[in-house]
Amino acid sequence: MKYIKILFILVLISLILLASGCEEKLNAEPIEKPLQEPYTEFYILGPEGNADNYPTEYILGENGTVIVGIINHEQKPVNYTMEVKLENTSLPLLPDQQNIILGDNETWEKTVTITPPFEGTDMILTFFLYNEDKKEVLEEDIYLPYRNLNLRINVSQNYSENVSTPLTST
Repeated sequence: MKYIKILFILVLISLILLASGCEEKLNAEPIEKPLQEPYTEFYILGPEGNADNYPTEYILGENGTVIVGIINHEQKPVNYTMEVKLENTSLPLLPDQQNIILGDNETWEKTVTITPPFEGTDMILTFFLYNEDKKEVLEEDIYLPYRNLNLRINVSQNYSENVSTPLTST
């Protein structure tokens, strides 16, 4: 009976030492961040920096602005190319808005000026973003965008065509 008590005490002490050793090991090792899927955020904000009040009514020859943002979460530096088209017609961009290089978790946010070159209603203004490391070829010299965003806009010849309420004179 005496040996059973001694054996029981030794087992109990061993368990206590084992538990304290495990706790020290857990506290000593930093918990690793779980791996997440690489991705890129691509967004458009209105001129005030909010996700609303996008310019949708344009006058031919005049311009409007939006804020375009890109955040790289690809877990490596990435070379992006941005293109803007109105009804499949390319619109000019400044060079620093066409080719964008971002490090991991780096953000690019710039005001982009849009000057529609022709009139129309309910036209699609598309912002294309290409990841130069992940270009998918649709046809020769035609690539699928990595991300794209669309706005519907109207472009009229003069201001009075954009106003929905009739003008009255007194």
